[in-house]
Amino acid sequence: MATNSTATNTIPQRSDIDVKYTWNLADIYPDDDAWEQDFAGGREIIKSSGAFVGHLADSVNTLFECLEARTELGRIGFNLYQYAYLNKDLDNRVSKYQAMTERAAMLSSEAGAAFAFVEPELLAIDEGKLLAMEKQFPKQGHYDFYFKDLIRSKAHIRSSEVEELLAQSSMMARGSDSIFSMLDDADLTFPSITDESGNEIKLTRQRYAKLLESGSQRVRRDASDAFHSAYKAHINTIGATLSSSINKDVFYTKARRYETSLHRALDSGNIPLSVYHSLLETTEANLAGLHRYVETRKRILHLDHIYPFDMYCPLFPEQNVVMPYDEAVKNTLDAVRPLGDTYHGTLARGFQNRWVDVFETEGKGGGAYNWGNYDSHPFVLMNYNDTVDNMFTLAHEMGHAMHSHLSNTSQPRTKAQYSIFVAEVASTLNEGLLLEYLLGKTADKRAKLDLLNRYLDNTMGTFFHQVLYARFELEIHKIVEDGAALSPEMMSELWEKFTRQYYGPAMTLDEQAKFKWCRIPHFYNMFYVYQYATSYAASQAILAKFLAGESGIIEKYLTMLSNGGADYPVEQLKMCGIDMTKPDPVLATLRLFGAKVEELDRLTRE
Repeated sequence: MATNSTATNTIPQRSDIDVKYTWNLADIYPDDDAWEQDFAGGREIIKSSGAFVGHLADSVNTLFECLEARTELGRIGFNLYQYAYLNKDLDNRVSKYQAMTERAAMLSSEAGAAFAFVEPELLAIDEGKLLAMEKQFPKQGHYDFYFKDLIRSKAHIRSSEVEELLAQSSMMARGSDSIFSMLDDADLTFPSITDESGNEIKLTRQRYAKLLESGSQRVRRDASDAFHSAYKAHINTIGATLSSSINKDVFYTKARRYETSLHRALDSGNIPLSVYHSLLETTEANLAGLHRYVETRKRILHLDHIYPFDMYCPLFPEQNVVMPYDEAVKNTLDAVRPLGDTYHGTLARGFQNRWVDVFETEGKGGGAYNWGNYDSHPFVLMNYNDTVDNMFTLAHEMGHAMHSHLSNTSQPRTKAQYSIFVAEVASTLNEGLLLEYLLGKTADKRAKLDLLNRYLDNTMGTFFHQVLYARFELEIHKIVEDGAALSPEMMSELWEKFTRQYYGPAMTLDEQAKFKWCRIPHFYNMFYVYQYATSYAASQAILAKFLAGESGIIEKYLTMLSNGGADYPVEQLKMCGIDMTKPDPVLATLRLFGAKVEELDRLTRE
């Protein structure tokens, strides 16, 4: 099977899918018994941790052995959780892997508590002595950046007792995210609607996305109404869940002695606060391009009123071709050839070696993501549905996968995990390369217009939407930090306000527009979404350097991806000549978007 059509009321079972389009999770553990053995091994390391307490300053060997034991426990804990979670995500109805995921999370919580003494003890050691001890480690350079960052964040490390308590609370802290995930992935049910051909379509998140591409405004409206009605029916539960998540954020902010949750979120990557505020302020001062795009869409689609659900359908539906998965793979591989033979060959092997779980199946988690693994390879989840947009999503996630691969094969485990701040650079750059490749191989004006439309839609989704989300997230955190309580009504009003501000006067807001916040899972990961926008701006700047033929830029870019977590992300981007502490990359993105809107408007009037 190589396709997955929405023109059916039946969602495929896992057994219906050709194995080559599925993950081989045996690449993590050959079976559940091996998982259990590693679980037992992790427990043994936890038990042995007490021998190190109070002795880290005794000798270089003792300190090194302790850090290595914790690193090994981290490796085991990661593999345990990933294996269980990925199995669970293939069918969220299977209770066995739900339980294994929870057990793995509990082990990680216990591990954090067991080694909570490490940072306070290290910071009690004289700074000069600590750095001198690190230089004598058998594995040179494995812990140098860790020590550097630890010393930098000294003010936010608490006593051993407090650190242990905070670590023990991590399972409780997962509650709101877990509840929303289970509601969203397993319990939430959507009604059916009738498509433009009269077929009854049972909604899923994946099918909803495709129905928004319908050429019929009636279908788009029905899909939006039906989809959001499922969330609206649970709005009090979702509101309480999100409010609980924000309260959790504020608790840890106070416990870590940060001024605000934003300070805490950005400090983990040593990101200046000015980067976040400049992103919001620069974007909100330059929304004219987005406002004009809404107006242009309205004109091209011949709509009396344009609504938020009208922002996803293709402007040129005759170009909305079916894109089978295997063809999407070929296009993606051809598009990344400018990055060199090694990059291209590794990506090709990834497709061949089952890095991707491709199609939607009953009970499978929605959306798309990449999840790297230091011991094996990246795992990419897709719900591929034969659209060009799905092809771009595939290129996006495989960009993440290659970033994970390059990082994991170039850095020791202790420095392999790259920052979220740079995570979206590789993914959105791959999308940019794919767009340029497709533009370069077509001479048809309508096809080029369609690709121009896709660029604008991609920028809208990856940049503007994320900045809007970032504004909303900042405001709801401020409300709680100022001592007020959040309510679903308050969050709906805020969402409607920011939607109106960003889309502009040409947009008509329907009743469902205010409820979109209910279905954004990223809000349960504090101040995550802004990094899509900053990464996109950075990737656009790097792509411009590629297209201009700047000498050495490809080598600099691959070096940056291979740097993993060996430096702070703002400094890593400077390897490619991109300075995110200045508004220039954001301004350049906004100006390019505005210029492309003008081009689209002009070409469609000729």
